Amino acid sequence: MNKKKWALLVLCAALLFGYFKLFYKTYSETVIAKNADAIIAIDVKRVTNTLIWNFITTPGLWKIRSHSSNKKEEVNWKDMIAIPDYVLAFHIKDQPVNTWYVVLQIKDEKDFEKGLLQYHFEKLNTNQYVSNTVGLQLYKNGNQILVSTAAAENANEVAAIADELFVKKLHITKETLVKVINAKSHLAVYLAANNFLQQDGIITANFNKQKIEINSIVIPNKQFSFTENNFVYSSKSLFTLCFTQPSQPVYHLLSDSTKSSISKALGFSMDSLLLPANKYYALDIEAIKQRVDSAVTYSYDDDFNKVEKRVVNNVQEPAFNFFGSGDSAKQFYTYCLGNNKIDKTDSRQIFTAIPFVKSYFDTMVNKGINITAANYVFPKTNSEFAGILFLHLLVSEIPDNLLKYFPDDFKKILSNIESIQLEINRNNEQLVINFLMLKKNNDLPIIKL
Repeated sequence: MNKKKWALLVLCAALLFGYFKLFYKTYSETVIAKNADAIIAIDVKRVTNTLIWNFITTPGLWKIRSHSSNKKEEVNWKDMIAIPDYVLAFHIKDQPVNTWYVVLQIKDEKDFEKGLLQYHFEKLNTNQYVSNTVGLQLYKNGNQILVSTAAAENANEVAAIADELFVKKLHITKETLVKVINAKSHLAVYLAANNFLQQDGIITANFNKQKIEINSIVIPNKQFSFTENNFVYSSKSLFTLCFTQPSQPVYHLLSDSTKSSISKALGFSMDSLLLPANKYYALDIEAIKQRVDSAVTYSYDDDFNKVEKRVVNNVQEPAFNFFGSGDSAKQFYTYCLGNNKIDKTDSRQIFTAIPFVKSYFDTMVNKGINITAANYVFPKTNSEFAGILFLHLLVSEIPDNLLKYFPDDFKKILSNIESIQLEINRNNEQLVINFLMLKKNNDLPIIKL
């Protein structure tokens, strides 16, 4: 065989190896319980290939970190378990929202045993382990483990799910699993039909060097109706939120505790504002503006002479405008008057529910209300949106000193983000949901690893 044929053979072998290593994927049909109502599927090879491409195009900006342990006596999760082509996590109907399960395969039995000690897993019985340190439960069945985020006191529930999977062999149907796999995305979420969804729904998430996109088309049950409106806004504003009045069935999806928390944050009852006869609402935060505030205090010296002391503070305030439209909008004005949320002066009515910025409350002739910060300057609108809900945040315009109030991990994510946008509109009976996160115009990865 001549050199050309050898070279061609080597090339074909390399291409075949590359295909199986990077693109060929398999998945197990026996790792999700039959009564799962939600599935999260992470396409590990798709994620890896995207990261590899990002690294190839910007090699100097990535830090390579080994997932294996540096010390021989220590082990990592990657040493303990084999990473499948698809990580398939699932949730069980009627269990807590934060309780999820995933079946994985043990990679090395000795490293697995070491890892149990290292991560402080306590043995509950022959098969079960729990670690308060990492907040996980493990159920071992041969060379497989069922990993769960269930609380330690719910060990019996974990054992019941393990029995369904490993003993009774009660698995989700192949048709359902194929829906998730065929989404062909970095991450896909399957939601079974429920009280809200008329049919099963799929949410997909994808990313590249410039953006992260999350998309979904779902069909809600007929009692959940949605109206649309045409909104205009300024793309240069720090924050824009526009939405139509939710129907009563949609509004009642919010629990009383959630509404109570939102009302506490707002400084007034949201039930008093979001009334069925209203049409839509629009909030525009032009910017966070700085104002110099001075305060004068007096003290006395040793001779009892009055001494003036002036303190100057740089105060940051949101420059915002809120508009509500509808037949019941003015009822919110009545509520605010009755609950001392408005101070009447000779010139304007002061809205006192927002104490950190001086705001004016106005009622409009055309069945509307307006709450406007004193420092707000109406921007020139240059964009339109027709739909149910629109949210746009210019993350890059948030003052650096305000980011310190966010958790460190969240600040790390936001550090290279330019904007975040969410759109929800209607296509006949379908709800079309689109989320977009754009990064800043540089060569850094969208999320630092």
